[in-house]
Amino acid sequence: MVKIVLPNTENKENITNVEVDLNDSYKESLKPKLQDTANFTSMMSKLVLRDLTKTKKNPSFYKYTRDQIATYIKDPATNEKQLRDAMIYIYNASSHFRRLIQYLVGLTYWQYVIYPDKIDVTTANPDTIRKQWQKTINLVSTMDIKSQFPNILTVCLREDTFYGTIWQWNDNITIQQLPSDYCTISSIQNNVPNVSFDFSYFNTYSDYLPLYPTEFEQKYRAYQRDTTNLRWQELDSPNSFAIKANSDILAYSVPPFAGILEDLYNLIDYKSLQMTKTELENYAMLVIKLGKDKDGAWELDFDKATEYWQKIDSQLPDLIGSVLSPMAVDKITFDKTSTVGDDKIVQAQNALFSSAGVSSQIFNFDNSSSNALLQSIKADQSMTFEIVKKIEAAINRYLMSQSFSKNFKLMFLDISRYNQKEKAEEFYKACTVGAPAISLYCASIGIGQNEMNGLSFLESDILNLRDKFVPLKTSHTQSGDGGRPEKDADELTDEGEATKEGEKNEL
Repeated sequence: MVKIVLPNTENKENITNVEVDLNDSYKESLKPKLQDTANFTSMMSKLVLRDLTKTKKNPSFYKYTRDQIATYIKDPATNEKQLRDAMIYIYNASSHFRRLIQYLVGLTYWQYVIYPDKIDVTTANPDTIRKQWQKTINLVSTMDIKSQFPNILTVCLREDTFYGTIWQWNDNITIQQLPSDYCTISSIQNNVPNVSFDFSYFNTYSDYLPLYPTEFEQKYRAYQRDTTNLRWQELDSPNSFAIKANSDILAYSVPPFAGILEDLYNLIDYKSLQMTKTELENYAMLVIKLGKDKDGAWELDFDKATEYWQKIDSQLPDLIGSVLSPMAVDKITFDKTSTVGDDKIVQAQNALFSSAGVSSQIFNFDNSSSNALLQSIKADQSMTFEIVKKIEAAINRYLMSQSFSKNFKLMFLDISRYNQKEKAEEFYKACTVGAPAISLYCASIGIGQNEMNGLSFLESDILNLRDKFVPLKTSHTQSGDGGRPEKDADELTDEGEATKEGEKNEL
């Protein structure tokens, strides 16, 4: 176990790796009383996030100005919190940014396999390995990866760093997110960042202390005895960990999409201008002309005319105005005369996704070839999969701490809805030449190893379906005149795609 301790940053003073020396009486005070054992067991069956019997403390965010954002980006280490808050605000306020993050998160199917690692196959006992492997599979399945891990990826893409701690009991593993404003990365162990926590957090949020693992209570009590040196304490690994999108900068968090904040602000401003323009287009004005006779006298008494004008004006709706004039007035219109406003919004939308490094075609803004779109998606998928591999490293570090799973590793497959067919065919071909890829193939079509074992046992040993069902006839076993199979979009050249769309091959 190699551990790299990082130097302290300027705004995270006194970060230390603390071994808390607890006296016997204090240790005894931390143990649950016998009469509370039942309550403790009940509490551990679920993770309580908020005590609704007490006053709720909800965070609030507001829109920073362009100048403030520019200042924060120039000095991200000092303004880490402000940049994070700005990204959370825009995530809530902008449907475009939220959709961008959700699109990137959706590029991973979270399909995985568990495989033996560093096992001497010449001396290993198959029964022992089988039992350990099954325990490892059962442990990983309790993590509910497809439910919990997209949330981790969302935080990483939005804020750069996810800080978490693991709760484990018999039939469930839950990852609790730690407050980012009170966390920092202090060391790296087995290529996974460790977290140091600012325990002054519980001075303000003391009600939340029971909602954290016992380790937090122990170290908070130690901090209360030495508030100077034990404010920042490193949490125990592998239960606590950090996942960072920008792993090349570990000292502070820099949101991956901080650079598109200006484009997001432009889009919001253009929409506001368009709304104002639309409102102006609905305005109308009534002009009541008060004429004069040939001698220059008013044709109607001025006071009387004013009285009638005021009565008419009081009955008009909000978007229609009126004026009483002694002279001719040219027609005033606010009608839409061009599409410049709409074009600006479209341009701002395209600029937003261009700055983010993804194709705007995904969000239906232009009509390029589907082949180019698929290639763009593959580039996006490679970006998110780098973060997925970091999550994989954190899981494997956790597995190493378990006696039965230390010789196994988890591997995520680089599969999404856009390349699932391609990957499944790749693994299927590997199986046909005898490569050990059956688990990979099953995972690529959505069947995990636990499900694979269970379904195989059910279909073969219990229901005997393999003896009851005859394989379906395919084009490989019968003749036909259907012609050459149609290629997928990502297999076509631009000319071939144009031919397909123009139906040039039809008779």
